[in-house]
Formats: sequence, structure tokens, C-alpha cells
Amino acid sequence: MSAPADLLAIGAGPAGLTAALAFKRRNPAARVVVADRMGEPGAKLAVTGGGRGNLSRDIHPDDLVRAFAPSDRFVAPAIRAFPPTALRAFFRGIGVPTVVEPGGGIYPASQSAPAVRDALAAAARRAGVEFRMGAAVCRLEPPDSSDSIETTDSIDSSSWRAYFASSPSPLAARRVLLAAGGQSAPALGSDGSGFALARALGHRIVAPVPGLAPILVDDAPWISALAGVSLPDAALRLAMPQRLLRESRGPLLFTHRGLSGPAALDISAALSRALAHTDPFTLYLAVLPAPRDKFRALLDTLRRTDGARPLRRALAPPLPQRLADAMLSLAGVPPDTPAARLAAPAADRLATALCALPLTVTRTATFAESMVTSGGVYLPEVHPKTLASRLHPTLSFAGEILDVAGPTGGYNLHWAFASALLAATATARS
Repeated sequence: MSAPADLLAIGAGPAGLTAALAFKRRNPAARVVVADRMGEPGAKLAVTGGGRGNLSRDIHPDDLVRAFAPSDRFVAPAIRAFPPTALRAFFRGIGVPTVVEPGGGIYPASQSAPAVRDALAAAARRAGVEFRMGAAVCRLEPPDSSDSIETTDSIDSSSWRAYFASSPSPLAARRVLLAAGGQSAPALGSDGSGFALARALGHRIVAPVPGLAPILVDDAPWISALAGVSLPDAALRLAMPQRLLRESRGPLLFTHRGLSGPAALDISAALSRALAHTDPFTLYLAVLPAPRDKFRALLDTLRRTDGARPLRRALAPPLPQRLADAMLSLAGVPPDTPAARLAAPAADRLATALCALPLTVTRTATFAESMVTSGGVYLPEVHPKTLASRLHPTLSFAGEILDVAGPTGGYNLHWAFASALLAATATARS
């Protein structure tokens, strides 16, 4: 049997590739192995950002950290050690220059996510990292385990033993990094198998739910009639009586099944968790993200100052005409009604439709359509300054397998890279 690996990284996504490369750079003589059930590394990385690869945000590290609330204190050490400026330098060093787009997103200059994946994998190979692709790890045994599947003197008892579904022979490793992702996009490698490995080692798993997923609305045919209509700025509020659970604001897209775009995606995980306890749930949509009372007052002003103007013309712009007409219909107001003839009860209904429209939501899209997983390895069982397990000192975690999920727009990829570098650096020093 070959010598034990100094590091076995389980998962060849952005976290696993980055950690393997970083560990190998710090310890050039070390044996580093990356194992993944997929045939090629970085399948999910290659489709991120619509295939363009939104790697991070050009913002202050503290703002990046705050975006991960309520996990902000946990992610802070990794992100502050690897801020956006360091990320850009890292990728420049492996031949991937980056650009900052007007909205603040950091993208590869090539506008190609596959190019990022290829460069990262190539850098790891040049450094001497070994790849075991098409090799699903089905069991991990910690050092000094007494329940080994295979008793053999060829594996030091101080090493981990990784068993593969495709081979009867285990791989010995002195340290293990679990970077197998979550459950989102299982066809691209994140199938939840990393959760099963962590759970078998005694780690608690916070129940995974789809994150950054479209919201499905079953009882609102007017939404499907607006499929393709988008807004640059809208708001969604998830609330219970007397309690605001979550609020999201940003671009919104109407689809034939419900709502998508950043405003919907960023609130989807909170909605999924709420639905686990209350079914159905009410989500409040504001196509004009202004306080309802303020807009109601604007309608009164419009009645006095521009009373002859049809309401459908008064609302479009700022709203697309199809959406303006739909909102008037929901409020029971004929679209060609002059502003001066808008009665107070109808004005109340219209203000509600535009600024606080209740939608009954019973589900989000599935893991197969989600971008990230919300949930994962329970954070109190992991050291935030090293990402090492509190249960097994030579086991570490990085990326989406942890119960960390940020908003859409490069935040989660930055976490994958930053957590991988922190875990690899800490592991290489131990």
C-alpha cells in the first residue's frame, strides 16, 4: 500500500481544489489527494454566475462578513484573512485576472466560469496534487477506530481510513478535509453525501433546505401571466403576526411558476425553514418598495394634482405596463380610471397591492434548482479560527458543507475559497 496521504480533501469543488492547492504550496513534499464522485473536478463551479463565474464582491471585508448573518461571527476569521483584494491576487497568480463590474461583482476577465475551474484544477495538478475522480467516499474511520471494516497492519492506527464505493482498499490519510458541498444541484456533485459522512462521525447536521431557490406560488395565475417581466428593485417580507422573520430587496423576476431574481432567491432559505413549521406561509410582495402609508398619501396627491391621468399611465413607468395593469386588476380598479375618480377604499386596496401584497406560498423549488444549501454541519462543533472539528482534531471542513449560506452575487463562492484557505493553512501548520 502507498504511503498515507498527508491530506485527503473530499470534494473537488472550489473549496476542495483551493484547499488542496494551498496545503501543497505550504508543504511541497506532502502527499495531497483530492477525491470526488464526479468524473471531472469543479462541475458546479463551471456553471456559477450564469456560466460567467461571479467570484466575490468588491466591498469592504466587514460588509462581506455582515452579509452572512446570523453566521457572521463564524465566517469572520476566514473572510478577514482572505478579503476580496486577496482573492483577486490569488486568482491573478494562477492566471485568472479579474474585473469589477458596475454592480460590484468580481468576475474573471474572460467572463468564463469553466476557465476558472480549469485554472484552479491545473494549478493543483502542477503543484503535485493527486486526483481520484469517480471515487465516492462511502465511509470514513477516524484514527484509532475500533470498528474497522478491514483489519490490516499496513495502515497506521494514527491515520484516517477512507473507504471508496468503487474499491475494497481504503486510503490512509493523516488529515481529512470535508469539502463535499451540500445538496444543491446533485447532478453536479453536491448530493448530500458529505453530510452523511459528517453525521457518521458524530457531527450534528442542521436540516438542509434549498437556498437561493426560486419561490413557487400555486394560487396566483396572474403571476404566471407575467412570466418574463422583471423589476430592478422590489421587496419581499416574510412575516408572522407581530414578527418580521426576514426581508429581502433587489431585482425580481416573474416566472411561469412564481418568483425568481435576487430578491426572491435571497429570502428563499428563510422561507423554506418557515415552511417546515407552518404550511402554508404568507409572503408580502412590494413591487414598489415603499411604505404602504407613504404610497397611499402619494395616491391622494395624484388625485389632486393630475386627476385626469389614467391610473395605468400613472403607474407605468415606474412599473412595466403589464405589471401595472395586473396590480390594478388585483385591487379591483379599472385600468383607465382617472386618478381623480379613485375612491378611498380602492386607493387603500391599490396601495396594498403595490406595497404589501400577500401571497400564499407553500414551497420553494427543490434542491435540484437551488444554487446553495442552507443547513449543514452544526457550527458550534467547529473551531471558527481553524475550521477544525471539535470532535476530531485532524478533521476539518470548508465551503457549503458547513451551516453557512450567504446571499446571491458571489458571496458563497468567496466563502468557499476563504474557508478552504483558512482550513488548509491551519491544517498545514498542525
